[in-house]
Amino acid sequence: MAITRGGDSEYESNEPTFEEKTARLEEEIRRQLNQNPGKLELKGKYYALDEMTILTNSEQSKEVLHLDLSDNQITDDGLKTLFEAENLENLETLDLAINFLTKDGVKAIAESEAVKLKNLKTFSLEDNRLPDEAAVALVNSPNFSKLESLNLGWNNIGNDTAKALGASPQMKNLRVLHLERNYVSEEGIKGLCEGGALVQLEELNLASNKLGEAGAVALAGKNSLSQLKVLWLTNNEIGDEGAQALGESTHLNALEKLYIGRNYFGESGGDALYNTKTLAQLKTLVLREGVETTPGLVNYSRPELLRPDYEE
Repeated sequence: MAITRGGDSEYESNEPTFEEKTARLEEEIRRQLNQNPGKLELKGKYYALDEMTILTNSEQSKEVLHLDLSDNQITDDGLKTLFEAENLENLETLDLAINFLTKDGVKAIAESEAVKLKNLKTFSLEDNRLPDEAAVALVNSPNFSKLESLNLGWNNIGNDTAKALGASPQMKNLRVLHLERNYVSEEGIKGLCEGGALVQLEELNLASNKLGEAGAVALAGKNSLSQLKVLWLTNNEIGDEGAQALGESTHLNALEKLYIGRNYFGESGGDALYNTKTLAQLKTLVLREGVETTPGLVNYSRPELLRPDYEE
């Protein structure tokens, strides 16, 4: 289609029509489902609202159980289109990492009675810069009560979300929880553990948060995570006291893997973990992860994500 830009000049648009997009996407869906029944991977395609409309209108989508839409250009309108789609009612896994979702969009689907995607077991909203308000609405929503795995890493969430997770009756099926690179501190850890909702949790990623010494001690002293098998505490400014508390914890009896590199503990903290007698199931212990542990180590790999009111 020629587009006039003024004067007598005309330029050809490279943007495909909606019909052309429909034909291409329908063919891609058909090809992938033939190769891997139930699984559709559409990450990094620059897809936005048009593609979400085509996808949700497609009869082929009824066959999709696992959908990867990470690293696209999906906004709140696309999110609404996805969650209200009858053709996606059978969906169990949805990855929306690295898109353009906002607090308002996530709150809207959390509070909506028109949502059709109520069978989700695995959901990722990683790296969407979402605040606590959005995450709290999600974890308290009955629309997500069947979740077994939730990834909220690389957002702007902190203690309010951690407390909501710990107390939410909707999160009692959760087995895997990723909160990497957020702002959870000792206060949030206490809420996460004391709420009683996450007793079935088996995997917890708290890498690059704000736990510090007190957060590690609090985590070690709580008995509500007794089913936990995998724990990431990388990059949390944990010193010898925190490491020793974890190494002597009698509440993390099921722990099999512990990743705790890039922290501030020294020989005594490392020895307490390495020679632990209480973490009897521990098979994997990572004390250092690729960088020198120095007093000047920045705790966050993306310092620009620090809250404006953050104080060292």
